Amino acid sequence: MAVYTSLTDSDMRDLVADYYLGELVSFQGISGGVENTNYFLTTTTGRYVLTLFEEFEYEEVPYFLDVVAHLKHKGFNVPAALIDCHGERLRIVKDRPAIIVDCFPGGLLDGTTIESCEIMGTALAKLHIAGMDFSDHRESHRGIQWWQETSKKLAPELESHQAHLLLEQVAEFDAFIEQHDHEIPKGTVHGDLFYNNTLFEGEQLSAIIDFYNACYSWLMYDLAIVVNDWCSDIETGELDMEKYHALVNAYIHERQPNAAEINAWPYMQKVAAMRFWLSRLEAWHGAKHDPVRLAQQHDPIELQRILEARIRYTPNLVE
Repeated sequence: MAVYTSLTDSDMRDLVADYYLGELVSFQGISGGVENTNYFLTTTTGRYVLTLFEEFEYEEVPYFLDVVAHLKHKGFNVPAALIDCHGERLRIVKDRPAIIVDCFPGGLLDGTTIESCEIMGTALAKLHIAGMDFSDHRESHRGIQWWQETSKKLAPELESHQAHLLLEQVAEFDAFIEQHDHEIPKGTVHGDLFYNNTLFEGEQLSAIIDFYNACYSWLMYDLAIVVNDWCSDIETGELDMEKYHALVNAYIHERQPNAAEINAWPYMQKVAAMRFWLSRLEAWHGAKHDPVRLAQQHDPIELQRILEARIRYTPNLVE
């Protein structure tokens, strides 16, 4: 959630005037993250978040808004786009697609705990169940085709051992999924549910945010993304097994994986780490000649450590 598109006080006042939000009191850019521009807006009716989409074109955004609207209808605390006084939820601001959403109470976690991992496991399973009847099946914009093409493009720029690691993992997963894709359940998934995409109020989950990697994909892949972020030691990449069991057992209590998912689990853990390592590598190398943008990128080495740790050991899904 970095700020790439700057807006003035006049820009903000003109925008807020088109919503039923009262008068603008203040606004502040939100730092962190790497994909979109975000601002906190405070008005006389409350606090909101303005998002300008830096990577998506206008026609790509409604899918993500529809996913969130579906989940909100199912009872989840998720940031659905507000409707402006023209009856629109999506508009253009400074040549970028933009939405305003409610700002939920709570804040970002400083780190995960066994308790928050258990809460997340339960919430993720319920999210997967709720998304099963969402009818629009959009493939991930960072799925198989993307990682095949991007890994080949980036490999020459990497150290030889990194290039080997990357290409080997892409090939291994592609070979596995070619045989087993039809057996492994898919649904609408978050696709990026790192712990900084949740808000907690005390010990309670108050909201799940940032659905802009949502897609139709393997449910186990989404679980692996969550496990790799919520349960890994950032310095070593190794799993904290107490956190791991808390999260996975809570998930299984709500949604029982089938035999094909259990068989695929080791591959999903590795490919989830590979995918985010690759996206960070792409962003890192793409920004290396721009010091400002480079400073806003996440360090790829964290995900490389997680991938290497999963290659050494991937725990079973069901003991």
